[in-house]
Amino acid sequence: MGKCTIRMVMLSLFIFVVSCASTPPEHQNTHKGALIGAGAGAFIGQALGRNTHSTLAGIAAGTILGALVGNAMDQENAAAAAEDAALYDKKVIHYDEHGSAIEAIPDESDQRTHCRKVTKRTWKNGELVSETIEEICEGKKRSKEY
Repeated sequence: MGKCTIRMVMLSLFIFVVSCASTPPEHQNTHKGALIGAGAGAFIGQALGRNTHSTLAGIAAGTILGALVGNAMDQENAAAAAEDAALYDKKVIHYDEHGSAIEAIPDESDQRTHCRKVTKRTWKNGELVSETIEEICEGKKRSKEY
């Protein structure tokens, strides 16, 4: 039973790695995190429990934690698109792990408030899915007035 379980886990990991092959490298942090977490979890589980069940539990926990950390990194990258557009005064396009394109287009800067509105558009399969406007400001507000 132990060898069969290990083979199933290895097959699952192989399928997981192969499924990541078509994802561009700049936005596959969720996949990388899950893979690194699975490896680290397997190592720690085996070191602590010295049996198959501990190794499998380590793989499961490591995969979940690694995927969560990687996904947070991907989300942070998507949020940075609006900030980069405002900072560099040019259109920025970011691709998420699902293949959606997030386009951030800066408007004119308000010299009084030192803020800039950025239009964020999300595209999926060539179709506009959502459009929002974010306000990006320089520095931090220190009083009731800018």
